[in-house]
Amino acid sequence: MTLYEEASFIVEKLSLEEKCKFCCGIDFWESFSKDELGIPSIMMCDGPHGLRKEIKENFCFVSSKVEKSTCFPTSTAWASSFDEDLIYRVGKALGEECRKENVAVILSPGINIKRVPICGRNFEYLSEDPYLSGKISAALIKGIQSKGVAACLKHFAANNQENNRYTVNAIIDERTLREIYLKGFEIAIKEANPWSIMMAYNRLNGEYCCQNNYLINDVLRKDWNYNGCIISDWGGVNDIVESINNGLNLEMPGYNDDYYKNIEKAVKNNKIKEEILDESVKKVIELILKYKEGKKIPYRCNIQEHINLAQEVAENSAVLLKNTDNILPGNTNQNIAVIGKLAKEPVIQALGSSKVNPNTMDNSYDAFLDNNCKISYADGYSLEDEEIDECLLKEAIKISKNKDIVYLFVGNPKYTEAEGYDRKNINLPKLHEKLIYEIGKINKNLVVILQSGSVVKMDWSDVPKAILLTHLSGARGGNATVNILLGKKNPSGKLNETYSNDLEDYPAMKFYPGDRNHLEYRESIYVGYRYFDTAKKEVKYPFGFGLSYTTFEYSNMKIKHNNDNTINVSITITNTGNMEGKEVVQLYISCLNSKLFRAKQELKRFKKINLLPGESKEVTFNLDEESFSYYNIYTHKFEIEEGQYSINIGSSSRDIKFSSIINKSGTCNKVPNYKEKSPSYYKLYEKEFNPGIEEYENIYGNKLPITTNAIHPFTVSSTINDIKHVYGGDLIISFINKKAYKFSGADRYMQITIKESLNDSPLRLMTMVTRGAISHKTITGLVNLLNKHYIKGLLEILRNTKRF
Repeated sequence: MTLYEEASFIVEKLSLEEKCKFCCGIDFWESFSKDELGIPSIMMCDGPHGLRKEIKENFCFVSSKVEKSTCFPTSTAWASSFDEDLIYRVGKALGEECRKENVAVILSPGINIKRVPICGRNFEYLSEDPYLSGKISAALIKGIQSKGVAACLKHFAANNQENNRYTVNAIIDERTLREIYLKGFEIAIKEANPWSIMMAYNRLNGEYCCQNNYLINDVLRKDWNYNGCIISDWGGVNDIVESINNGLNLEMPGYNDDYYKNIEKAVKNNKIKEEILDESVKKVIELILKYKEGKKIPYRCNIQEHINLAQEVAENSAVLLKNTDNILPGNTNQNIAVIGKLAKEPVIQALGSSKVNPNTMDNSYDAFLDNNCKISYADGYSLEDEEIDECLLKEAIKISKNKDIVYLFVGNPKYTEAEGYDRKNINLPKLHEKLIYEIGKINKNLVVILQSGSVVKMDWSDVPKAILLTHLSGARGGNATVNILLGKKNPSGKLNETYSNDLEDYPAMKFYPGDRNHLEYRESIYVGYRYFDTAKKEVKYPFGFGLSYTTFEYSNMKIKHNNDNTINVSITITNTGNMEGKEVVQLYISCLNSKLFRAKQELKRFKKINLLPGESKEVTFNLDEESFSYYNIYTHKFEIEEGQYSINIGSSSRDIKFSSIINKSGTCNKVPNYKEKSPSYYKLYEKEFNPGIEEYENIYGNKLPITTNAIHPFTVSSTINDIKHVYGGDLIISFINKKAYKFSGADRYMQITIKESLNDSPLRLMTMVTRGAISHKTITGLVNLLNKHYIKGLLEILRNTKRF
């Protein structure tokens, strides 16, 4: 008997009430149970880069009372490692820590595309490229589930900004959706089969993701044959009846009231067919059974090994962006200045639901001392105040004089990158930039260490001789950083996203953040390097870029056509330097002379290899038919356009070493051609790319929704911002804020997160934020008051005063 068949057998024994309860959590993190039938409650926990298990008596919204766990570098670092084997090991470690804490589902990985560099959650996402995102996430999922724990792939789909994330309608044409925003999910699902998937908060082409029939049924269930459990993001359900009807299986969290009766009532009133409900319950119970089976898998949880692995990830993901005169690696005999409070108090992770309680934490200052370095130190700046402090500046300049080398640590404050709100810009704090310029004037041997989870504007890049990007590098990032700076480890990370010169260079910024209703993805497929390379636009550092302390030579590219229509592409890589090192070999494919607008090239394969000095290795890639495909809106599937294709191999998207042209037969003669009505998409390099509404409507295939500023009548999905200027709105907001702070148990930085993210949160989310202190029925009462149904609203609130 399969687990699904066993689940079906169990569902037949459940009452209607019990079925409904299985579709809702019983509290913030746990599912309903039926112990008599051998179905326990299971726990789900956050964990994109480390297990975040809240202490049970403190289950609530962003509680700071969390069990200790290993804090790995954040997800953006994983992608910069370009190392599937390494991330598979991270997945195994996460699975082991879940097993230790009896956690059944870890809410990881998050693989939304980095569409705009100011998305507050970019540190938690993998890349601007869907292929890289898909492959790295598949490796992580396989590792997690090898230990009998469910991965939960998220956020499906198009959660590409935090501003208005709960309500905004992402308007994306079908081709772009399938090629860019869904492709990473498709790769991860087909290669790793995650046991669960989390739906996103936002709307997509008019429908909330949790009730989006196209996403759930057409794409997940039919096209990809996905058979796992589909879970809401926490508080992401707009209408539970519509969600169940369209394929959602489990709404999280639970709200400690009779919320499940909404489902029960809908079934009794024939608004949900019981067979549809049964199917949802089967998926939830099947997930529980998978965990029960998984507990039979032997495991060992060696925390020290995990901590060592966190350091290994940090060492393999750090990106050396500049190294003039080979100033790096440094050595312990130098007279060293270490400048910057981040050397002592690093930002190892960002804020929000991914924030773990580290079981250990190091820093670079101590690591220098542990290596017997002769250092002088100055704070240089405050981590609490971004204003320029002349005293701290003068001290840093004084200490930097006459030193053999200066290591300057810069980066964003803790509250800059967080879930719930976007960054306001991509600039470093003013004093950090001023330190770079001022120290550069008095000491040319300046090395900048940049701690950041996403793109930073780097007008100052000409000043230092070397720049090392360490990302948000986790619990052992300090030792990892110093090991690289001193040459104990050779940097091998490559950029997972393009670093341009200005925020305005990113084409999506022309349409960001949309308005309270709609967000147009009018740039279409032109995200990241797909835009910059096609537009021939100068960038600070291209996608896939990263230096090494050694050098690599590419030679002897060969193409072999196989009988099964696949192609083998091989290249020889030689370490021509004096130090052992790792190189990421990247393969891109270009479609030449296409009728369809296409990116100049797209990443289709990569491989990280280790080479001793003088050693050579042949790297072989196998390209299948899909590697050459595009999504055809006429056939609604991926097709190959007949013509010539260039296979390009290099060390970044802008450093192609070898190319070879091949011919491919087409699979569909009808290729979309938009040249006449949407010419901007074909002429990126000729003029500023700013497609008009009619041009995009031609690609979108429909008229774009008309934006309205009307906020009446209010609904449970109206936001805090919507009620700010309404009579009585300020009192409601004050009440909600007070409850949110009380039940969050948050520290100062978590309070900043809550304050920033509440503004565009829908009223329905307040039940979750206040841990049920404001019930669903109370929210309904408040909405009635706002709509001037005073008696009805007051009665609803008074009936629920016990909740306060």
